[in-house]
Amino acid sequence: MLARFKPTQAEASYFSSVLKLPKPTKEYLAAERDALQAAADLRTLSGRREKMKHEVGIDNPIKNRIPTENFHDALDKLAVDIAAAQVRESQASSEFTRLKAEYLDSVRETLADDIEGLGNAITGHLDQAQELLNIAASLGAEARERHVEMPGIVKDAAAAKHLIESVAFSTIRKMTKGAAR
Repeated sequence: MLARFKPTQAEASYFSSVLKLPKPTKEYLAAERDALQAAADLRTLSGRREKMKHEVGIDNPIKNRIPTENFHDALDKLAVDIAAAQVRESQASSEFTRLKAEYLDSVRETLADDIEGLGNAITGHLDQAQELLNIAASLGAEARERHVEMPGIVKDAAAAKHLIESVAFSTIRKMTKGAAR
């Protein structure tokens, strides 16, 4: 008689404790905040310029029109502010991209062995489940030949095996082939 099939709790506990993303550095988080803020500032300034351009062409009796000279001065100042904001946004984005690449490399390096181990554990359990389904399917075929009624786990094992092989096994095997990448 086979021993009871139980996924090892130690494996699950181990993987749930080690497979966590490392915390990003303070520099990474600051660069992310700076990049987001710089992009927001640029959008705000660009939006303000577009709104001014749009409003100058509308005749609104409730609102006084901006004199042409003031309008052009404001647009020129906004153009300077936008240019400076574009430089800040570009620099902040570049720094964030650089730190993000470093963080991603660190994450991959830190977790690579454990992710590969997780893939191996999943594949091992799949192989074991497939072997057990083969045993149940064989028993089910023998029972059908002898007209013996069996529980669903045996009677339907061949169909379950086929369904699991065609969907779950192939998908998970594809996933685990690239697990360490």
